[in-house]
Amino acid sequence: MEKDGAMSAQSDSETAGDQREVQGAQTLLRGLDILLFIGMSAQPLRFRDLESALNIPRATLHRLVTALTSRGLLRYDERTKAYSVGMRVLELSRRTLDTSGVIRTTKPEIGRLARRLQHTLLVQVLDGDDVFVLDFEDYDISFARLVRAWPRASAVETAAGRAILSVMPREKCEQVLRRADGTREVERFWGDLSIAKALGYAVMASEPGSGKASAAAPIVDTTGYPIAAIGCQFDPQTTSSEELHEVGRTLAEGARRASGQVRAGFATPQILPRPEPGTDKSYDVEVLPTGRDFVGDNPIWNQRRERLYWLDVLAPALRWWEPATRDVGRLELTQITAGLAFDEDDRFIALGEKGVCLLDPNDGSLTTLLNPEADREGNRFNIASVDETGRLWAGTMAVNHEVGKGSLYSIEPGLIAKRRVDRVGTPKNVAFDKAGRRMYFADTAERAVFVYEFDLATGDLGDRRPFVKGDDSSHPGGITVDAEDHVWVTFLGGWCVKRFAPDGSLAGEYILPIPMPMNCAFGGADLSVLFVTSTWIRMPHGLSAQAPSAGQLIAIHSDVRGRPAPRFRV
Repeated sequence: MEKDGAMSAQSDSETAGDQREVQGAQTLLRGLDILLFIGMSAQPLRFRDLESALNIPRATLHRLVTALTSRGLLRYDERTKAYSVGMRVLELSRRTLDTSGVIRTTKPEIGRLARRLQHTLLVQVLDGDDVFVLDFEDYDISFARLVRAWPRASAVETAAGRAILSVMPREKCEQVLRRADGTREVERFWGDLSIAKALGYAVMASEPGSGKASAAAPIVDTTGYPIAAIGCQFDPQTTSSEELHEVGRTLAEGARRASGQVRAGFATPQILPRPEPGTDKSYDVEVLPTGRDFVGDNPIWNQRRERLYWLDVLAPALRWWEPATRDVGRLELTQITAGLAFDEDDRFIALGEKGVCLLDPNDGSLTTLLNPEADREGNRFNIASVDETGRLWAGTMAVNHEVGKGSLYSIEPGLIAKRRVDRVGTPKNVAFDKAGRRMYFADTAERAVFVYEFDLATGDLGDRRPFVKGDDSSHPGGITVDAEDHVWVTFLGGWCVKRFAPDGSLAGEYILPIPMPMNCAFGGADLSVLFVTSTWIRMPHGLSAQAPSAGQLIAIHSDVRGRPAPRFRV
């Protein structure tokens, strides 16, 4: 009975702690209200200011102010007759800062980043539904003479808050979102946080409270729970979106070092030096006027519509290019979507956070057909391919790119999902030879393309062996197979697409004006154009000037032909 009573008392206490008033503690709360009111004031306050602002009887107010002053929590200036926060509060704050694990964790990193970025670095923490600046580091020691203050701000209205929320368990995150604005579309906002989680950082062109542009990345503890964010604020008039994202990538790397994360896959890749333009006259390279994608991926040629379609994964959108009219289009989507295919009725099949879905090309809405990984929170589907029998093949991966969290599935006609390979690195797409005896599978975490023995009739996979290997500076991305059974591979960081014979020997190299080609597919009226998607948001800091075409769609015109894309038999 005593144990039950203790538990009940604890529960009651915890419940009461969430309420504004606590029974039997009104005097204490009034004293704290006074301290907080004076502490948040922009200038010292006289007694009459407190009396007019606080609903406390004059005699009670006088006793409380006197008590707080006697303990050093308030300071009274005889000259100005005004109250301000006492030195004891400042002393306690300093001791808290000196012993803060967050500060000890972040201090070396924010000093290094401040010097690298030539900008003041902030360490912000979540307190209730707000974030506040716990610590900061200037890049110039002369700034130490400046007195600055950063006010609290709503977590959902700051890059730092969004960075923290993006890696918080969904249930706790949704509680913050609903308290911040009961009418907020939580599901829609969760899509924005998923993008921040996938990027490893959050950016805002203008924070509602400060009006500043900002970028921030989360710091997590050993369990993966967010404890802080490191970030910068900028003048929105002089800071471009591209600059914000470059800073975001740098902050994400620093946050991972501060967190001790070694398994996340966000690391900015090394890039080979830009090669000289090739002298091979057997092909032409054209940069198409499609605009820049964050991460362009999964191109697929639709012969019935005579259009190339692809996806911008992290600024979620369905994209298209019509060569005959040079028409370009973009349909915004509400969540990360990375896989695209067409079924026999020419419907759009899209894969992403909600599993395998029907995509409405008129409004971008998604209707889930099946989600075999609904129980794996934090995973999403990636690039899709279809074999000659109409099976849909797609891998899953962690939204935060943690290696080994995904699987490779085949979705059989009748919407039956079969897990063919488990614990894959970071899956890209698959491609098949004409005879249906080989399946090629690209895994960017493994920096390789593998080839499996394949049974087209059953979809079963046999022995696996490496087909193409990369290195730290250049490794395989997306793949496709042409009409001659040669495999085309985009090389991330390598400024090129390479063509390999079935025996794995190099049959051609196609130099591109972009360092990070993501994926490729044949298209055009006679399937003689290799379309290559690309990214700019994954590039290292400062590379944009060397690659202004990064993020745009590239066309390689040659005498090689591709094969029509099979359609999914739903």
